[in-house]
Amino acid sequence: MTSRRKTTPTPVPQQPPPRPALAPEDALRSMLTPLLQSMLEEEFATFLGAAPHERTPARTGWRNGYRERQFTTRVGTLTLRIPRDRAGAFAPSLFARYQRSEQAFMLALAEMYVQGVSTRKVTHIVETLCGVTVSASEVSALVKRLDHELAAWRTRSLAETRYPYLVFDAHHEQVRREGHVRSTAMLWVIGITAAGFREHLGVWLGNSESLESWSAVCADLRRRGLTHVGFTVADEHAGLVEAVRRAFPEAAHQRCQVHYLRNALSKVASPKLQQQLLAALRDVWNAPTRAEADARLAHLVTVLAKPLPPVAAWLEDTAPATLTVFELPTAELRRKLRTTNGSEHDHAEMRRRTRVIRIFPNEASLVRLGTALAIERNEQWLTRRYFMPVPQEVNVYQGKLRIRRSA
Repeated sequence: MTSRRKTTPTPVPQQPPPRPALAPEDALRSMLTPLLQSMLEEEFATFLGAAPHERTPARTGWRNGYRERQFTTRVGTLTLRIPRDRAGAFAPSLFARYQRSEQAFMLALAEMYVQGVSTRKVTHIVETLCGVTVSASEVSALVKRLDHELAAWRTRSLAETRYPYLVFDAHHEQVRREGHVRSTAMLWVIGITAAGFREHLGVWLGNSESLESWSAVCADLRRRGLTHVGFTVADEHAGLVEAVRRAFPEAAHQRCQVHYLRNALSKVASPKLQQQLLAALRDVWNAPTRAEADARLAHLVTVLAKPLPPVAAWLEDTAPATLTVFELPTAELRRKLRTTNGSEHDHAEMRRRTRVIRIFPNEASLVRLGTALAIERNEQWLTRRYFMPVPQEVNVYQGKLRIRRSA
């Protein structure tokens, strides 16, 4: 009798369970953490003058391990390992630079929470962003510390640097003032040096873009030492133009061509005529010389005199103010300084943050956020020229822009 061997079936390997998909915030945290950690390591190596295990004559200190620090961002709290040196002198710039506007943003939300004007949704956002429940005392302490730093920046002296070019613009937000929600203008002035670097010169608030509001801005700039202004760019708000002319009477003024184009198109109802007017104005502005631009403008006025006499008269009276830019010496200067488009990024950054806030609880929270953003933009602009410098200096004489060769 033969015995049958009992066979054991070969086990089928089991597939590991699928990994759960990361939430968007978790995915962003997983990408952001190593990036920031790498930035810290590079900054520390520069601080010491040597990479890990490297021997160089430029070394100024020695490594001494790490310490952990919590870093709050909009995607949650990150844990970073901060390198230490034996002297304890290393202070990473990441936190102050990255979190300044984040602190201002969270403070605006936190003030809503503390003052009882926020919704349940906003309360949840505040606690998520900050990582903890926000108390009135915590907000007060943070406000005091941050506002001191921002106020010092807004009142700094401007006497040491010349800004021959100024760009004036405004951003409007809803702010709770005097028991009502009111539109409030945040007023910006961007100064550009002869070397081609931009800088926000300050942040101011006004009830509107009125003569009084802009006059206060110009007076503050003059009080802080701003001189030698040769060229200004702005929209044609009557109060703004008059304030700039009073404060800087010798500066040539350029009316923003983008704002002017919008005003012109609003005066024409027909889409076909709008397209023709758009093409014609661009043709005027793209002329190679001022004389050619004047000739093209005169032709445009003649063409429109019969079908659109009010528009033709308006163009003849106002369009020359958009041609001042032809007095600048280079094509790059004329291209960069014919509009206020250089501040559009700042408008977008404000809107990105204020979509959640919607209504600022007070003026202080708005100026706080605007100032923090302006400081960060200045830091970015330090290494990025807006235009290449020319071997000439803008000079003004009897109300006309002149070019004087530098010594």
